[in-house]
Amino acid sequence: MSKIIDGKKIAENIKADILRKVKNLKKTPQLVAILVGENPASEIYSNSQMKLAKELGIKYKLIHLKKSATPGNLRDTILKLNKTSSVDGIILLLPLPEGFNAGEFQSLIAPEKDVECINPSNLGNLVLGEISVAPCTAMAVWEIIKSQKINIKGKDTVIISHSAIVGKPINMLLLSSPDKSATTTCCHVATKNLSHYTKRADILIVAAGKPRFIKGSMIKKGAVVIDVGINRIVRGKKSEIVGDVDFKSVFKKAKKITPVPGGVGPISTVMLFKNLINLSHRKLKISDGQGRFFIK
Repeated sequence: MSKIIDGKKIAENIKADILRKVKNLKKTPQLVAILVGENPASEIYSNSQMKLAKELGIKYKLIHLKKSATPGNLRDTILKLNKTSSVDGIILLLPLPEGFNAGEFQSLIAPEKDVECINPSNLGNLVLGEISVAPCTAMAVWEIIKSQKINIKGKDTVIISHSAIVGKPINMLLLSSPDKSATTTCCHVATKNLSHYTKRADILIVAAGKPRFIKGSMIKKGAVVIDVGINRIVRGKKSEIVGDVDFKSVFKKAKKITPVPGGVGPISTVMLFKNLINLSHRKLKISDGQGRFFIK
C-alpha cells in the first residue's frame, strides 16, 4: 500500500457504497439545506452539494430565506422540516446573519435529521458509543483509519484539537470499542511541550489551524499522520494550499501520511451523505449494522 493516503480514492469507494445503498432503499432520501440572506460562499457550497447529491441519486433542495428573514422565520422553517416526512436530512448553511445564534438553531434540527451531528443529542450519543452519525470531518478521519486497516488497539494516538466537531468526536470514535480502543491524548492551544506528546504518537491527527505547524522533528519514525488542516498561503500573486503538517519533512519519517489537498477533504465532503443514508436506515429500522461506527 502507498505511503501517501489517497483521500480521493477513499471518497470514490464511499460514494460507490452510498450509491448502492440508495438504490436498495424503497424511498429516495432527501436532504434539505437552509440558507439565510446572501452569502456567495454558502451558495457555492450548496451548489457543490447539489451536484454531488445528483451523482449519488439523492434528492436535494435549497430553501433560501431572504435577507429580511427574522429568527422566527428560520425557527418556523426548521420546525416545519422536522415534521415533514419526505425530508430525511437538514443542514443549516453558515454563517447566519447578525442577530442569529447559530448554536440555537442547529440544536433545533431534529436528531433523526441531523446530518452534521450538531444536535446535542447526537453528540451525546458519541460519548455513549451509540453511534449512527458523527461530525463529517471526524468521520472522515475514521474512514481513513478503517480504509488503511490500521490496528488502533492500545496505540498511542494524539489528536491536536479539542473542538466540538473535530477533536472531541475523533476521541470518542477512537474510544468506541469496549476492547479495541486506542489510547488517546487530546492536545490543544494550552498544551505545554507539545513535542513530548507528538513524538510518542503511533497515530497523529492534526487539526491545529496553523500552516506547516508539525515538523518532521516532532514525530516518531513510523507514525501514521493524518492532516486535517487546510490553509491558504499567499505570496504575491501566487497562492498555495497547505496542511497543518510540514509534508516534506514529515513524509521522510511517517509510515503513512495524508496529503493536503487530496487527503481528508474529499472524504469529509461525502460524509454528509453517508450520515444521511445512516439516518435513513435508522428511520426505516434497517438493522444491517451499516449505520454504526464501532471499531472491529
